[in-house]
Amino acid sequence: MTSKIHPQIVIKGARTNNLKDISLSIPHNKLIVVTGISGSGKSSLVFEIIAKEGQRRYFETLPSFARQFIGKLNRPDVDKIEGLSPVIAIGQRTNGMHARSTVGTMSDIYDLLRLLYARTGATPRDIKPSRGLFSFNATSGKCQRCNGIGKEEQIDLYRLIISPEKSIRQGALAPTLPNGYIMYSQVTIEVLNQVCEAEGFNVDIPWNELTPNQQKVILYGSDKVKVPFGKHSLESRLKWTGIKAKPREEGHYKGMIPIMSDILRRDRNANILRYVESITCKSCKGARLNDDALSVTVKGQSIADIVGFELNELKSWIQSNKWETVAKEILHKIKAQIDLLVDLGLGHLTLDRPSKSLRASEIQRIRIANQILVPLSDVLYVFDEPSIGLHPEENERLIYHFKQLVAKGNTVIIVEHDLSTIQNADHIIEIGPAAGINGGQLIFNGPYHDFILQKQLKENSPTYRAVKNVSSSSSSSSSSSSSSSSSS
Repeated sequence: MTSKIHPQIVIKGARTNNLKDISLSIPHNKLIVVTGISGSGKSSLVFEIIAKEGQRRYFETLPSFARQFIGKLNRPDVDKIEGLSPVIAIGQRTNGMHARSTVGTMSDIYDLLRLLYARTGATPRDIKPSRGLFSFNATSGKCQRCNGIGKEEQIDLYRLIISPEKSIRQGALAPTLPNGYIMYSQVTIEVLNQVCEAEGFNVDIPWNELTPNQQKVILYGSDKVKVPFGKHSLESRLKWTGIKAKPREEGHYKGMIPIMSDILRRDRNANILRYVESITCKSCKGARLNDDALSVTVKGQSIADIVGFELNELKSWIQSNKWETVAKEILHKIKAQIDLLVDLGLGHLTLDRPSKSLRASEIQRIRIANQILVPLSDVLYVFDEPSIGLHPEENERLIYHFKQLVAKGNTVIIVEHDLSTIQNADHIIEIGPAAGINGGQLIFNGPYHDFILQKQLKENSPTYRAVKNVSSSSSSSSSSSSSSSSSS
């Protein structure tokens, strides 16, 4: 049921987590702040009941074939919920970020840039650019060496060689087992000593006393002598009962790093990853794309150059160039997204910035920007403390955009402690009075102007006391300023 039928959300008997069987009505088409001290139960009300129930009802409309991939969504512990609009919940979570995800892909600006380069790009080669050419997820566009990630993994010698003052037999190398066998060498310590002796040294010399070429033998192999592979000696194998010892495979010692690298290419083995470092891809230099894609330019810049600009710089680049008609519509959309992200305090980000390197508040603001630009109405938006990490001026702009969502015919519910956000709300819900078992009660539910007039809230409402203290301080400051002006 939507807000067109129900003018409000009606919740009866909410008991999820620490909520104390509360019932309340929440108006649609308002900016609503749900507040209370940490652990009071406000997130239980907003995310565990309202958002999850909205999600569950949406999934129930999907075909049974699609629902089998989602799994069972349990109904929250509540007697009744009416009047829910479709819910879009944007929290602080950062999990689920893909290694290929960037600011550009999250904000959809990169997709628009791909279209711009496909339609207007100049190329020195006999290729016709397509959008797929500029995708680091597509075979036609991605760098083949790093598979479009921009990084490649290699064995880090500082992680592999942990005790250079020790000999190989004593455990200079990290993968040495208590019995002396060195993992990923594929040979016993005695067989490895045969290889070393063929090269003029042995496994009992401290690692830091070996020459670079001798160290290279251990790490990268030798073709001086053929040796039997396996971690068990022939004597040990002959002692096995019930098993017939087969002849071991023989060959040249391959070296630890080639062996580990081969395993890593086939399988991202967790044990080997302990000895791995990521470095910038030597082929694409971190751009993720192949040479064909990087050869295409727009106004003298490759797409890799553009995604390296900060958003403020990208905006200046767009404004400083003259554009043909075919580019103007695309650039209008790009500029609208950039303006919004800059307005939300994200102008310092570059489009190639990996999403995994972003703070939770930055990810949330990008998600908020994506929703603001979509012309939806009759939607219930739920946000989790979006003020975190924001300068007061940035938070003021964010509140403005929330109000614009409401003006489009949507309902916005914000879980928040920030007093500025609370003071700009149309409607206040406070859960409390304390945390855990001492919380979960409905302290107040009503318009903001009613909230600040109810003096009895002083006893149970930390939010009321904080708001009134700020108001009193502001009044005192104004009075002092007026007195100073009069004296002057």
